[in-house]
Amino acid sequence: MVHRHIAPLKTGLAIILAACALGVPIATAIAQGDSIHLTQTAEYNLGVDCPVAAALDPAGSTLWVLVDDCFQYGYVLHAYDIATGTRVNVDDHRAALSALDGVFIDHFIMPLGFTPAGDLSIRYYDSDGARSKNLLIPLASGGEAVVQTSATFDALLAAYSDYPEFSVYSPDHRRVVAFGAASLHILDVEAETEIAQIPVEGGTDYVYASFSADGERLYVIRINDPDSATDLSSTLLIYSLPDGELLRQHALPSSAVWLSPDETRAAVQLFSTNIGEQSDLIIMALDSGLTSAASSLLEDPTPVISCLNDGRNVSGLGYVSSGYLSLSSLDWLPDGSGLVLTLSAMGEGSQSASSFCSFNYSRLRTYTVSGAGN
Repeated sequence: MVHRHIAPLKTGLAIILAACALGVPIATAIAQGDSIHLTQTAEYNLGVDCPVAAALDPAGSTLWVLVDDCFQYGYVLHAYDIATGTRVNVDDHRAALSALDGVFIDHFIMPLGFTPAGDLSIRYYDSDGARSKNLLIPLASGGEAVVQTSATFDALLAAYSDYPEFSVYSPDHRRVVAFGAASLHILDVEAETEIAQIPVEGGTDYVYASFSADGERLYVIRINDPDSATDLSSTLLIYSLPDGELLRQHALPSSAVWLSPDETRAAVQLFSTNIGEQSDLIIMALDSGLTSAASSLLEDPTPVISCLNDGRNVSGLGYVSSGYLSLSSLDWLPDGSGLVLTLSAMGEGSQSASSFCSFNYSRLRTYTVSGAGN
């Protein structure tokens, strides 16, 4: 998964805001072919709360979604059978997750992961940003949930990065990559040692990194022209671990990228700098550059007839749902045959002195991917 411009966010965000002021498209030209197909197969209603992050179980059948009340409180875990959209967990772990109340969960750091033992790990920083924490939900091993901390691990991250809170975890949370000023540092979480160091030409301010499913590759996204408000194309560099060898690189039309398990294709999100104007998903063949037709992640604006959270009739008040849905997670199926993603309605609604009216639901969508190597 790749979905952020690291600066860490200080300078990158300035570019995005400048582009928004200009109101210009930032997707680059791509070669569209008819040999790759992205087909939406289902959409499921996730309610009026907001999906924050998600992790697909190793079998690729159940998506575990961390949900809050859209304001960093009331965290719960929902598990969905992706074949039917049915919620399959009875225990939402609300009591254990109360430790997260008031805490910002950054979905760009891969906060949810399944340990080799099959337990669910949630990585985060406490509310003052001073300590990293790991909430371990023992789905497979049994017992009580526990919050784990390590002062020596925090010191290790801080030794390699001025922004340890932006460090990105591997899917099983056994490895983490820290962003130094001029290098990426891959660390073993349990052993608290450095595995590899990868120098980054020009520094890491406009670089994002993530791990392959098995943690044996590092995917590095470098924004091509960080000074441009209109061009957010990027270059993908794939490194092997632990030797740090550069295996290959590819040009991409965006920095929002999720590689397929076999590393032949990428799911790419294309933007408009006018927020809500465009948010499209395409599949791109990395070797040829051919892409599928775009599938919009947005909806048309719709008049609000009733409040979705309590059923009140508000048809006469002129409320309109924007149709904007924020992509909060995307996972490839283990065999590369499809995708599952979550979209947050971001708590869109209207607040009065005594009540809140929700305008839209969050969603879970599934897709099949065919052609170009599948």
